Amino acid sequence: MPELEVAYQKFLNRVYKETKNPEWNIENHPAHKILSRYPDSFRNWVDNIENLIWLKKGGYPFEKNDLEVLDWKAMALIENLRIEDQLK
Repeated sequence: MPELEVAYQKFLNRVYKETKNPEWNIENHPAHKILSRYPDSFRNWVDNIENLIWLKKGGYPFEKNDLEVLDWKAMALIENLRIEDQLK
């Protein structure tokens, strides 16, 4: 669920800005219980998708078969969530 990962990253950014003890806030955030259900490989996969988005924005010439369909969908979802946040 990449949208949870994006929301979690926003939360982490806010915590680092608002407190001197971000670890306490991260552990006590309501999303922590949800995100703890996912393996570390989920975070690695999302990081990889974000890197692919940066390559795409930088003009890397992806071909339609370079990625799995799920990866293309995840990239689109993350990009759309970022656009929606910028419009708020």
